[in-house]
Amino acid sequence: MEEKNILIGVTGSIAVYKSCQLVRLFKKEGHRVRVVMSEDAKKFITPLTFETLTGEPVLHRANEQWDGEVNHIGYARWADLYIIAPATANTLNKGVAGIGDNLPLQVYLATTAPTLFAPSANTQMIYHPTTQRSLGILPIIPSGIGELACGEVGEGKMAEPEEIFWWGLRTLHRDKFWKGKKVVITAGGSKEPIDDVRCITNYSSGKMGEGIALGFYLAGAKVVLISSVTHYNLPTDIKVIKVERGEDYLREIVRHQPDCLIMAAAIADYRPPYTPGKLKKEKVGKKFKLQLEQNIDVLENLKGFNFIKIGFKAEVDQQEGEKRAFKTMERKGLDAICLNYISEHPFGSDYNRLTILFPNLPKVELSGSKKKIGTLLPNLVKGIFFQKHNC
Repeated sequence: MEEKNILIGVTGSIAVYKSCQLVRLFKKEGHRVRVVMSEDAKKFITPLTFETLTGEPVLHRANEQWDGEVNHIGYARWADLYIIAPATANTLNKGVAGIGDNLPLQVYLATTAPTLFAPSANTQMIYHPTTQRSLGILPIIPSGIGELACGEVGEGKMAEPEEIFWWGLRTLHRDKFWKGKKVVITAGGSKEPIDDVRCITNYSSGKMGEGIALGFYLAGAKVVLISSVTHYNLPTDIKVIKVERGEDYLREIVRHQPDCLIMAAAIADYRPPYTPGKLKKEKVGKKFKLQLEQNIDVLENLKGFNFIKIGFKAEVDQQEGEKRAFKTMERKGLDAICLNYISEHPFGSDYNRLTILFPNLPKVELSGSKKKIGTLLPNLVKGIFFQKHNC
């Protein structure tokens, strides 16, 4: 993604230790990060800690100066995104009232960058009517429920750094076109059972589908990921549905009625007869013969549905790959098909090269990490919507 200037404001809460991890997440993604601290925050952690993590001067009362940009106006102008995490109840209520009696709040009043507040407070302070009013006005990353530093259990626990990170990226990259649109992405390889302990499957890792799900989440879509594999560290706003068989994928797609389907899953072409329990070697014998039948074709069964459908096709033969992909696209009534060659990037790779083919448009080539490709697809698919609906 394009490098951005991320400003983190920290106020006086024990949850400030989580802000160190938040800084690291943005830095790891390649963004520039700076920190502004209230004097109360310095009771919990030193500016040196954040300066070590960011490689940038931390703005706090003792080092604010006006012969450069290390001041609340300079930092406010520098930021592409401002996140106050942790944001105490005091900070929330003063922010709504326009009170700027500390540096994080002064930056908030001076910046034109989108700002997010990640609350951290005692449960009763969160539920106080004044705070509840502030939570309804400010752009909030919801706090969680758990054990608080005071020993109480309840709401007010600051969101985890990973969740704040995803909220921040989504704020930066949101496209209003995708607001309210549901995108279903499938991932992984189907698992067609032989019995209750064995199955026929393939090497699909689900990484491409995961990257696409992240891309559409960041663009602002309502994302449903239907997958046979477990996905870690995804934003909690992405709804993940675990499935196994090809017919499970079809059932869940129909149930969710998307505006757009991206079929990145590798559905087994053939399936065996299913036997409940466990087949014993003594009964099967030295040779295990399976009479396979053609599996359900998910996209063929969706031809009558009027939503955008984009398929995937893995090939080895680069001379015949595009011709076969065009035939598949025509037969299944797809709006586009993504062709990739597993001879270049085998299943499980973090990288891919896609040749995206359309019925009546020039092909498009995308290459790079699967996450990078995922961030590029929403804009490409938006063009398909415009063409299909004559927008």
